[in-house]
Amino acid sequence: MSISYQEAVGVSTTIEIIACIFALFILRSVMKDNKETPYLFGYFISSLLFFYFLNKSTLEIGNTGWYIEDLFGTITSLFFGLTICKKGHSDGLCKLLIGAFVIFICSIPFIENHVNYTMTFSALCILLAFVSLISAEKLNQADKGLAIFIAISLIVITYELSAIPSSISRVDYYKSDFYYPLVYFSSLILVLTVFIFTSQLINLTSKYKTLATKDALTGLYNRTAVYNLVNNQLALAKRNKQTCSVVMLDIDHFKKVNDQHGHQQGDDAIKLVAEQIQYCTREYDISCRYGGEEFFIFLTNTDSNAAFQIAERIRHAVTEQSKDKLYGPLTISVGLTQFQEANSLDENIDIADKALYASKQAGRNQTTVS
Repeated sequence: MSISYQEAVGVSTTIEIIACIFALFILRSVMKDNKETPYLFGYFISSLLFFYFLNKSTLEIGNTGWYIEDLFGTITSLFFGLTICKKGHSDGLCKLLIGAFVIFICSIPFIENHVNYTMTFSALCILLAFVSLISAEKLNQADKGLAIFIAISLIVITYELSAIPSSISRVDYYKSDFYYPLVYFSSLILVLTVFIFTSQLINLTSKYKTLATKDALTGLYNRTAVYNLVNNQLALAKRNKQTCSVVMLDIDHFKKVNDQHGHQQGDDAIKLVAEQIQYCTREYDISCRYGGEEFFIFLTNTDSNAAFQIAERIRHAVTEQSKDKLYGPLTISVGLTQFQEANSLDENIDIADKALYASKQAGRNQTTVS
């Protein structure tokens, strides 16, 4: 039993799409916030329908000379563009694609040479997808690979447009030597799937890593992650014979902020303190939201005198930046100690915490060195 070229491409692509749809549902279950996922699903389905109708007797749309597989091929190109544009958060380009598709559909009865017309629309979809991707922020390695692949796709389809006769019909096109885009189209589905899934998995890994190490409200390190970071810094400081300091600080009368102004204002107050901590410390210092309205700072290569100056800078900055806020002005109490190698990290934190308590007992809004 012989099998035609188109049937072979259709079977192979169907297998690819079924595998992709299966993978899509698995990935969707763990990444429900991906805006591009529904469009990727539409891309798979329209691709499947395109190859399904490609192997059947032609089904003409009205008396336009267009066939049902032409329409599904165009819809597939649309979903391809929307998938990438949504991934790149380019809502404007998505609207442009949809508008172009509406114009395309309305033009069907008036366009006879639909081979060139459909390929031109596909080229537009690929071009806008490429623009969206390279305009996106923070591209991971899979996104960069996808951008290169889309650029190659654009070159291929542009070459095909320049190579085929402008007056060729769809039937003549598939009878000619210009059949290799079907193979390319089949490969496109699998390659796009690999790149999209890889990119999503990279983003998922990065997202979970951030959730595991950073405080969601302030962006500072959380208490779980800070111990490993500080121990690494301590090992480096010991090797370089550097002095380090531990700082604990707390927002004064924070309960009143929540009681009088609400928890949203309380969250804003915590974020303001975190911002001033980041502004007043160095990149390699380690800042942590230790719990509630309490913060921990580990200052590398800093003795107690320099740590006192940094703590005072933070304290004054918090009051200054919060004076015009609804909950302001805020004050903070600070305790610090120069790191003692004879004690563990927890013991040094406890010493700094007692110094913080001493600041509270002495009237708040001050820094105590222990």
